Amino acid sequence: MSNEEHYYRAAQYQLLADYFKYLDPEKHIHFYKMHYIHLHKWLHNEPNLKAEKRTTESYAKIRFIHASPEAPSLDVYIDNEVVSRDLRYKNSSVYVDTKQLDIQISAYSSGSTESPLITGVIQVKPDISYTLAIAGSVDNLQLIMIEDDPSVPQSEAKMRFWHLSPSAPAVDIAVKKGDVVFSDISFTELSEYLGLTPMTVDLEVRIAGTKEVVLPLNRVSLKPDLAYTIIAIGSNGIETIFLVP
Repeated sequence: MSNEEHYYRAAQYQLLADYFKYLDPEKHIHFYKMHYIHLHKWLHNEPNLKAEKRTTESYAKIRFIHASPEAPSLDVYIDNEVVSRDLRYKNSSVYVDTKQLDIQISAYSSGSTESPLITGVIQVKPDISYTLAIAGSVDNLQLIMIEDDPSVPQSEAKMRFWHLSPSAPAVDIAVKKGDVVFSDISFTELSEYLGLTPMTVDLEVRIAGTKEVVLPLNRVSLKPDLAYTIIAIGSNGIETIFLVP
């Protein structure tokens, strides 16, 4: 397959993944994985100077997620260069390469370059992948960054939980009517990865330390060779989105 075809396949699978994101989580995960495979092949085979530099220079990778329900769609800039346009609530961008270690981040309402809604400096390390959330209320936005680790033992899966719902209390993630998997996770906090055998499982979000269920997560499908991040978002009640990897 030509490198150009990898590029177009990656774009097509991204569109399909976005389409099925809230209609069919399993199809979303399948198409996102296909998008990632073709994007990876395109990036590593791209026959230009930038690709040649990747063989001798180390880059960090960063993607963005819009996790503020009150904020408008966003244009995100790194050091005054736009890297994600029209990023909408609940959506995430693709990974962007950067060789800078101290990065200026600015987010504006889509189509505007005046008065950023939030700006800040983050620090990254070469050869590490990151997810940067724009979260909180529109009057108190925060940049919250975590490290990603897509590596998974062959034929296994892993999962973690990230609390980005500013109005929600600390929560536990548990098997439905069963044991707690992640305990006492407060706003901005991230659990460790939990290695799992691939399965489909019913989970639930509970008020920390109680049996009170605030959100059921039915039929969560964990496929082999994938790393999942379950993210709690929302301002009037919790909802969740899934990131892979």
